[in-house]
Amino acid sequence: MKDRNNALSLITYLNLVYVPLATSFSEESAKAFGLDRDGAMRLTLACEEIFVYLCQTGRLDEPITVEAMDGKYYVQVRFLFQDPEFNPRAFNLTARVSFDDTDSLNEMGLLIASRTVDRFHIAGTPRLGLELALIKEKAYSELADLNVPEIKPGRSFVVKTPEPESLKLFSRLIAAHYPENASPPAFRLPGKLVDMISSGEYGAALAISEGGDIGGGVLWRWVGNKTVESFGPYLFNQPSGAELANNLLDSCLGRIAKTDAVGLLHRWGTPELPRSYFEPLGTIDFIQADGLTTSRPVYYRHLNEDLGCRVWTHPDLEDFLQAEYGRLYFAREIRLIRHGGERRPAHSVFATQFDRARGQVTLRAIWDGEDVAENLAQHVAILKAENLRNMFFEVDLAYAWQANLLQALTENKFRPRLILPYGGEADVVVFQYAEGT
Repeated sequence: MKDRNNALSLITYLNLVYVPLATSFSEESAKAFGLDRDGAMRLTLACEEIFVYLCQTGRLDEPITVEAMDGKYYVQVRFLFQDPEFNPRAFNLTARVSFDDTDSLNEMGLLIASRTVDRFHIAGTPRLGLELALIKEKAYSELADLNVPEIKPGRSFVVKTPEPESLKLFSRLIAAHYPENASPPAFRLPGKLVDMISSGEYGAALAISEGGDIGGGVLWRWVGNKTVESFGPYLFNQPSGAELANNLLDSCLGRIAKTDAVGLLHRWGTPELPRSYFEPLGTIDFIQADGLTTSRPVYYRHLNEDLGCRVWTHPDLEDFLQAEYGRLYFAREIRLIRHGGERRPAHSVFATQFDRARGQVTLRAIWDGEDVAENLAQHVAILKAENLRNMFFEVDLAYAWQANLLQALTENKFRPRLILPYGGEADVVVFQYAEGT
């Protein structure tokens, strides 16, 4: 049953008699991988609802694989199955249950599951095989009650890979020295940051003095298969223009230069960022709480030879891509795509990633559907009602069906702003909602 130290799998069949087996597997796996009681119960509830729904819509006694994985700071449960009738529309933020709609009542379990976990992912096709992943993140405290030491400027620092206690102090220093919107929320949770580094999904380098003081640090993570994103550098009581910022970025570059990464992306810039290390990738507009709009740059640096790739696009986006690829000197094979009347699923699904500290939300297409324009309009209305004015939509050009969303995006006042090289399976185009367009 155990195939890796951080993963467990169960092969069973779509039959209601096996519901206790599937839920017990999910619950015990969640507990073994470190979810607290509340988190384990929520993930178990979501898994039970998914399994029951599949038993009701799928073919009786069809095999299904349930996999649980320990991601260090989260637990993921995946369902691998075939179900020609699977309809994931209940995973939308806009989904509601109506007692007058039999279909929506049948999908109530999916609605409960989507609201019980932190993230989800759907891939594949109903007939050839589907993968539905549910992700529940572990609970961490901010440790705000602990004092933060004063870091004296001008010390001699050595950049090194940090041990857990230094990482936890680094997290608290970020919270003490930088505004909330200067870093991802997870970086302000010391225990979570330690587990994120331990997972291997993130890396870190800190500048530490002989006496153990932390002068600053830089963090990074993989985005897609060929791009790394950096965060920082974060400096604490160091003079403006300090060489320390360069040393931290040099350390980051030295670590990832040994990998297959093609480029380094930087979206979370601090005032201390040495901009000479990067080329401007583009800008996005941010509407602040006071209503003023500021332009924020996004940076990029080539690390290894980019041999290019194939991307799909709708004809109406071709001019934008040609101009951007020409400006950035990216070698790409552009293939045009347009709907030709082929059958599509009835309902689309979007995943939403909130960043309330920045007042923004990012949407991504998880499932294509005939109602994509209407669904997107409903999402925009809900997000505007929550006063989230900074709305973005990311399209992965590796997938033709995503590239074909352009008309729905245009109808809903999203316009292309920049390209994230290899930000997904291929390049990702970032669209921004602009109400005046």
